Amino acid sequence: MNSDLELCLKHLKALVACDTSNPPKNIQDSGLFNYLDSLDYLKPNITDLGDGSFNILLTKGEPEYLFNVHLDTVPAGEGWSTEPHVLTVLDNKAFGLGACDIKGAAACLLTLIETGLENYAVLFSTDEEAGQSTCIREFIKTKPNFKGVIVSEPTQNLGVTCHRGIFTGTQEFYGIAGHSSDRRAMTDNAIHKLTNWCHDALISARSFDDKFIGPLQGLAFNLGTIEGGVKPNIIADSASVKFGFRPLPGQNVDKILESLKTTSIKNESCFTPGFVAPALPADGDMQTLESMVKALGLKQSEPVNFWTEASLFSEAGLPAIVFGPGDIANAHQPNEYVEISELSQALMLYRDLIK
Repeated sequence: MNSDLELCLKHLKALVACDTSNPPKNIQDSGLFNYLDSLDYLKPNITDLGDGSFNILLTKGEPEYLFNVHLDTVPAGEGWSTEPHVLTVLDNKAFGLGACDIKGAAACLLTLIETGLENYAVLFSTDEEAGQSTCIREFIKTKPNFKGVIVSEPTQNLGVTCHRGIFTGTQEFYGIAGHSSDRRAMTDNAIHKLTNWCHDALISARSFDDKFIGPLQGLAFNLGTIEGGVKPNIIADSASVKFGFRPLPGQNVDKILESLKTTSIKNESCFTPGFVAPALPADGDMQTLESMVKALGLKQSEPVNFWTEASLFSEAGLPAIVFGPGDIANAHQPNEYVEISELSQALMLYRDLIK
């Protein structure tokens, strides 16, 4: 194992030990700031955006590209064979919460900075996992001036230029409570209204199946949670469904919402949008991002289903790609890991990109 890789694993061990789970997003108590402060070669510019959202900007020289890495993780959950916050190296894999998503990339960048980079810009953020993206949205308001942005989500070190957008929302329905023996339950029950809407929404979502981008087809639509009712013998006076869909670049969100018949009608229903962000590229110009990947000497990935904050940079007019070590299939689950070989490859590729 070479010295750079050993140093990378040292940084990754320290980062994994910091409990940056989101929720609860107790970033200040996680040990993260103490660790970064211990690295005397860093001069971080930290912006506290409130509610556990922090931007940590590391810069030196006159870099062309900004690297973005979120340091928050999903909660550990059950089912781990190793300690989630103790980096464990087995069979050429580094196991630990966030090792893949995406503290491995952060460790690579810290390693390169420590070993003498003269030009770099790295933005660590802390609120990606809970569907907020306050960090990136606020950073964009500072009007950063870079040739492009590299968002270091796990892509197995391939350059991703295209992925789905994201839209979440809640559709509520209202009924008139009463005894279930009354036949008006058929029309006045909020749950009945909700199930009819869900049935129609699933059919409507299929109407977008004729659009393809690479291996991706149509609209990804999901009914997430349903709540409502009190007892079988009471007509439900309220019910709600939380849903989400993932549009392809170029699919019109307003037309999708119209097709799904999301409505707010007095005494009948109420629609509330949740987290909304565009696809990548936000403007549909895939050629610019493909040229960026080629100019950086990277291998290009096929379009992917998952969403990243690269689309927010793209929406703001900054060309952005997704590129980092790890496989997204190993994220958000027990025994998360990153291949040691991918960390080693990322160290070499990142160094070439930053020069």
